[in-house]
Amino acid sequence: MICSNERVPTLLLTLRRLLVVVLVAGAGALATPWAAPAAAAPAPRCSCTAADTADDTERLARVAGAVLTGTVTAAAAAPRADGGRGSTYTHAVDVDLVYKGNVRDEQVEVATDGGTRSACELGELPAGVPYVFFVDDVDGTLVAEPCGGTQRKRATLVAELEALYGEGEAPRPEAPAETAEIEPVADATEPASFTRTAAPGAAMVLVGLLGWVVVRRLARRP
Repeated sequence: MICSNERVPTLLLTLRRLLVVVLVAGAGALATPWAAPAAAAPAPRCSCTAADTADDTERLARVAGAVLTGTVTAAAAAPRADGGRGSTYTHAVDVDLVYKGNVRDEQVEVATDGGTRSACELGELPAGVPYVFFVDDVDGTLVAEPCGGTQRKRATLVAELEALYGEGEAPRPEAPAETAEIEPVADATEPASFTRTAAPGAAMVLVGLLGWVVVRRLARRP
């Protein structure tokens, strides 16, 4: 039979080991603070130079094929024609003023790119918001490039454009070409041919020549 006194050292040894484990774990917790949640990565910033100064506006306007102001009324997305990432957005735009370029329609379509994870992309433009569009004609489509200067309409930007191109002009749709309609005249006869027209004159000339010959013969008789 085992004496109860022999169990005491064993129990004490076990308690000491547990105490050491608890102390070590507590020290580690104190030495290593709770890790703070990782901060969200900052959104990438666009490296394009926007039309923030008069010099920028002049540079971007001279490069663009057309500069105009207008309001987006609708937008539709479609896959990019080149098969790349993202979409192409086609915007219906009611044109207000044209500062540069041959834009005559009161409503045009302006294409932008989006979904490519570029900080400079224009993406889908909100409806009902006035914009200043710096665009180029690409195969018959007006395209606003990411770094082309297209942005929301600002009084300062409009003033800079007016200093370059004047007050701008409203779009002037081209007038349809005039066509003449020819109606046939009732009971009209076909014009006489050249032979029929020239016959009387030729007959008169022939009679004159015969008369001249007769006169010459009579004049030679003694």
